[in-house]
Amino acid sequence: MPASGLPDPAHRDLDQVVQALEAISPRWSAWTLMSLSTPARYMDLKARMPWMADGQLHPRLRDLQTAGLIQRTEHTRRHVVYALTDRGAALLPVLDAFAQWGSTHLERPTVKDPVTKKTTTRPAAKAEEIEDTLALISSRHATAILWTLRDRGASTAAALGSSVLPDANPKAIYYPLNHLMAKGLVTRDRERKFTLSAAGRALAPAYRALTTWSTNRPTTPAATRRTAPVTTQTGSAAKTTGAALATSPATPAWKSGDLFSHPPIARPIPSPAGGMRR
Repeated sequence: MPASGLPDPAHRDLDQVVQALEAISPRWSAWTLMSLSTPARYMDLKARMPWMADGQLHPRLRDLQTAGLIQRTEHTRRHVVYALTDRGAALLPVLDAFAQWGSTHLERPTVKDPVTKKTTTRPAAKAEEIEDTLALISSRHATAILWTLRDRGASTAAALGSSVLPDANPKAIYYPLNHLMAKGLVTRDRERKFTLSAAGRALAPAYRALTTWSTNRPTTPAATRRTAPVTTQTGSAAKTTGAALATSPATPAWKSGDLFSHPPIARPIPSPAGGMRR
């Protein structure tokens, strides 16, 4: 990513978080990691994700190996086992935090009833919640904008541009900024300045966990528990689409620093009527 105008050490943390997102946000990466919460041979792994073809699964395994998140152990030519590395296992609680955000802020995926032909909602598997959430924040410069709004509060587009894209055309900030507004993570206040929406602020625990993991900072014992195996999906996985944020009640004032590295402010989280579209 281009040089950021954010001061160190914030800039170093931001770079590491962006690199972590680049490793785990490609489609099916979260599914693969969650499916390897217990080691598996290749055919067993395919059975856990039956919709994936070899041409999709092999590259995903290779990329996650390169990232140091899974390991391939060849006992014999016909007996190969894939498993999470210690680094990959430590990532599972981070993915849980993104799943929790998705289950609260994303609307339920839909499916057409084969008998009535009516469209109904269906439960989303944990890995699906994770992938859909990562798809919202993994676009270019998205995390840098969220980071800047967390540090500096309500800001003009010019101020965001000087922080996120200091060497680019001042108007270049509008594309990623409008993208985040369309996704419902950024909004404008009464002074027409850009600020984090309620959903953007609610990303605090997930981003904080990812920062801790990506910077190798110590975590509490509760944050390093391994999760149960992911529930597999029998049909075709839902595709990520655009997003729109449902109207939600106003939240109390939010302090700078809550998004990535500080404990969250205790507050009730309202249940949205709809949610952000996948």
